[in-house]
Amino acid sequence: MSRFAAARTLAQSHSHLTKALVAAMWTYGGRGIGLLWTLILIAKLGIGGYGQYAMAFALAAIAAAPVDNPFSVRAIRESESRFLSERSGRVLVGLTAMAAGVALIPVNYLAWFALLVGGGEIVFNAYKSRAFRDGDPHRVMRMDTIRQTTSIALGTGYLMLAPQPSLVGASLLYAAPYLVIACASIRMVWGVAPKAPGTPRIIAVLFTEHLANAVYIQGDILLLGFLTNSDVAGYYSVASTFAWAVAQVGQSFGVTYHEKLRAAGGHASAGPPKKHVLVVATGASLVLLTVGVVLLFTPVATQLAVSMIVMSAFVFLRVFNFVYTTLLYLQRRDAVRTISAGAVAPVKLGLVAVLAMAGLGAVSGAIASVVADALLLVVLSRASRSGPLESGDTPEMLESGDIPDTPAPERGGRHRREELENERGVLWSG
Repeated sequence: MSRFAAARTLAQSHSHLTKALVAAMWTYGGRGIGLLWTLILIAKLGIGGYGQYAMAFALAAIAAAPVDNPFSVRAIRESESRFLSERSGRVLVGLTAMAAGVALIPVNYLAWFALLVGGGEIVFNAYKSRAFRDGDPHRVMRMDTIRQTTSIALGTGYLMLAPQPSLVGASLLYAAPYLVIACASIRMVWGVAPKAPGTPRIIAVLFTEHLANAVYIQGDILLLGFLTNSDVAGYYSVASTFAWAVAQVGQSFGVTYHEKLRAAGGHASAGPPKKHVLVVATGASLVLLTVGVVLLFTPVATQLAVSMIVMSAFVFLRVFNFVYTTLLYLQRRDAVRTISAGAVAPVKLGLVAVLAMAGLGAVSGAIASVVADALLLVVLSRASRSGPLESGDTPEMLESGDIPDTPAPERGGRHRREELENERGVLWSG
């Protein structure tokens, strides 16, 4: 490699890392604002009011995120024409959920807020999908933080100024920015015929993947609370939330390689160099390790400090797993990711149960997280070494009209006609 090529490669690597770090800064800023919003809600509406809000928000995530996952995964790997059509379908799904939420406002708080916010997030994700597809996580997180700040500012103003503020009033104002986003999204996709995110089998696999991941991420907290008490679950929840937040820099780093990986058909050689991933993983791990060690010398519960120290190893592993997951997205290995998450989740929960009954408290969740992610790392790293799927994926893509971005030989006959029909079907003719 010439000096010029080496210098260019180094500059590109620095650019990817810079984007990931900027995205992480926007993320942490949003989390800080979210914490302030939580304190204001509790102060003005009481713990009961906040509890209703938290339940509705959790319901929104559970209901909307699995539905949105097929659109999200395919947005980074499909052809441009297919991406535009599925983005229209994504907006349509979100708008339908939002409309249902508005209709249920007089009926049930949990239902209308979950549908309005969940649908709003689907529409917002569609609006952000171009930046996500182009590998610009800093733009995605900036839009996220701006939306969140606007929502919280409106809700906080109401809670502070209204003589007798209510949860419904605060929630309506919090959700108001989604209506503006919906208008912008409709304008963005106007004239593009909506399509579903792939065949029913692909949709089912990607939907199931997100459900399995939800159990993997949240199930241990619920199990700890059931086997011990809410204090132990709370300590582990704090350590876990902090660890996932720090590890997210790995996800952002992987996202910056979307364009390169898509152009290369998902080959690992187009992804982040392992030595750069190692640097990111080590740095993120040291952040949580430092926090945990510092907490040991404070009045904070020892099990919280120890949990954070143990979870620093999880952060190291999770950064790698985020990168390998990105590779598998672009390689269309949806079944591998789904089966892996579904297989490791019971192992993690079983280990939590055994260690919790042994009296390790919050540390049991931390240890289980490290073991489970280590197993996941072995599976994902081995799977991502292979090239993109060749057999099995292509016929399905032809049936659904999915044409990969990678250059392909000129074809005639039925296959060429299907490609032309897909291109003609993208835009409405009137």
